[in-house]
Amino acid sequence: MRDVTERIFKGAISVFIKKGLQATTQEVANEAGVAEVTLYRKFSTKENLFITAIKNVLEKKFQSRILELAKEKETEIFIANIIEDRLEILSKNYELVKMLLSESLKGNLVNEINLPEIIFSGLKKGLEYHFKLKNQTVDTDFCARQLGGIFLSYVVLPNEQRFNKRTAQEKKDISIKHAKSVLATI
Repeated sequence: MRDVTERIFKGAISVFIKKGLQATTQEVANEAGVAEVTLYRKFSTKENLFITAIKNVLEKKFQSRILELAKEKETEIFIANIIEDRLEILSKNYELVKMLLSESLKGNLVNEINLPEIIFSGLKKGLEYHFKLKNQTVDTDFCARQLGGIFLSYVVLPNEQRFNKRTAQEKKDISIKHAKSVLATI
């Protein structure tokens, strides 16, 4: 049964990336290889399917690893690692992020799928945990906003090459450069 749900999520994400909330349940059912009635039995509405599928992906992609990264003793390395990790995830999921930003700007997303809040809250938790381990007091809200601005700039502003397509050294250099600029303000 879990396999069917995973196929539905995968099909839903694929269709929603292409069409946003304009997509039909028939298109999702076709992509997932299930009957449309199966979607309604499991999710009752297209909006519920959208919310459930997107939340599933966002929680897996954006909440993972942050607390593990926070255990790094050196703050510059910790922040550089967060930057590299998040930019990698955002660039690998560029089409999904672009669709979510578009739907958000149209006012179509419910509070349950607030991409900036998901990213921001995960960052803030990681920062709070890191600085608690170091016994330091830092304005984590401000720091998380700075990091969020860096991430948003790589999604919205034109880049000659997506982050995930760069060499390992280029990724490291970019991450350290941004980490130094964040550290200069805390």
